[in-house]
Amino acid sequence: MKKMIVLIFFCLFILSGCKIECNSPQSARDDNYGVNPGSSYSSESSGDDKTSDTLVSKTGTGDEVITNLPFKKGPIVIALKHDGQAKFTVKMLDSNGTVVATLVDKTGSYSGKVIVQIPKDADNYILEIRADGKWQTETSKADVY
Repeated sequence: MKKMIVLIFFCLFILSGCKIECNSPQSARDDNYGVNPGSSYSSESSGDDKTSDTLVSKTGTGDEVITNLPFKKGPIVIALKHDGQAKFTVKMLDSNGTVVATLVDKTGSYSGKVIVQIPKDADNYILEIRADGKWQTETSKADVY
């Protein structure tokens, strides 16, 4: 009987070292994975291929800067619309502020799609929009066959 009590205490002592912490830094990372609470655009992502599966849809009026766009290397299609009279300019920049592409540089209303070649992975891209009226942007993966 005495051996049984000692064995139980020994097992409890061993198991007390195996505790799972709910507030550990790892669980915080796991709970917040993919969440961007300050984001003003909708985004979904999946897959590991070399082209982007990130979808961004945003509407607005006037000038806007959309940041932290995690596109992957490869082609993407960006659909753009503008309802205004003045110049409509949309540029894509990398995280260093270098212009990757000028997507649109037109005066007046505009509706169209452009293909952009994303030069590298592991970068967050920026869309710089200059407009006098309402605009809309939506990105999608370029299906390459």
